[in-house]
Amino acid sequence: SIQCICALLLRSWRQNIRNTKVNVVRLLVSVGCAYFFTLVFSSVSKHAPYSVNTIADRTALLSFGVINMTFLTVMATIDLFGKELPVVLRERHRNQYTVLEYLLTKSLAEIPLDFAFATLFTTTLKACSGLRIKWEELTAAFCLMTFAGSSLGFAIGSCTPNSEMALTVGIPVMVVLLGVGVISPSGVPKEEQYPPSWFVAFLKKASPIRYAIEAVCIAEYDGMEFQDMNSEPTAKNPFRSVFRKARDVTRMGGLALVKRGNEILEELGLANESYQGSLEKLAILSLGFLAISWIGLTFQHGPKVASPKHSHSNSS
Repeated sequence: SIQCICALLLRSWRQNIRNTKVNVVRLLVSVGCAYFFTLVFSSVSKHAPYSVNTIADRTALLSFGVINMTFLTVMATIDLFGKELPVVLRERHRNQYTVLEYLLTKSLAEIPLDFAFATLFTTTLKACSGLRIKWEELTAAFCLMTFAGSSLGFAIGSCTPNSEMALTVGIPVMVVLLGVGVISPSGVPKEEQYPPSWFVAFLKKASPIRYAIEAVCIAEYDGMEFQDMNSEPTAKNPFRSVFRKARDVTRMGGLALVKRGNEILEELGLANESYQGSLEKLAILSLGFLAISWIGLTFQHGPKVASPKHSHSNSS
């Protein structure tokens, strides 16, 4: 009922904001990690020109940002879900609400804080680096990615017997989804030459990290024009630029010869993808994780709910 949903939503929200220590840590980690990544990948600075030499750092900066926020969201959700699972099972046993009502209110209650931490992360990342992607596009992708991470945390927690097992299972699951979701900054081989197995292809479609990285990379490189830093020969050595470009080709492969961002997207295997399409796939994947959560809570943790007649006889 509407009254039950409102009561559950209010309780979940109060529980989230009451966890002050965890929220303070998440705030510091969100801002601190964003600033730390800009220091590590310092070539992507605000005053540096767009150069092919920064392609690897740009891709890595965006990828590490996605990975960091996904891990934080998933682990925080698993921890919180595991702590309140005994209470939920007790209340479910009393037939106080349905699994669908619980998942709906829990997901809605997680959104404000998750979106707030994602916004803090993207604001710091954008302010302290020379990323080309618009702040709105970066924030939208990270916010939706945190929703997907929270849904994944629910799925893992609902399909495991307790919080300890959920944390134990969650880490290798995240490592696998990370492995199939990252994009190599040096480009990807043609899938016709090296087709992935059906299992790896399935895991790629189930990785929220993949779609989030694809979305931000597309927004970053689409329409970008690079300045050739090796095109002006010096008076002392007119062949210096040639040697530099040969060195870059050896180090970066075909990416050293690109002049536009769309060529990078083609080398990264994203020529046929779009920012909007990647976000839509991420949203669909989030709903799929919530469906798995519903199945897990219904069958894995589903108690034998007393029927209305039985409950009435006991109360009388």
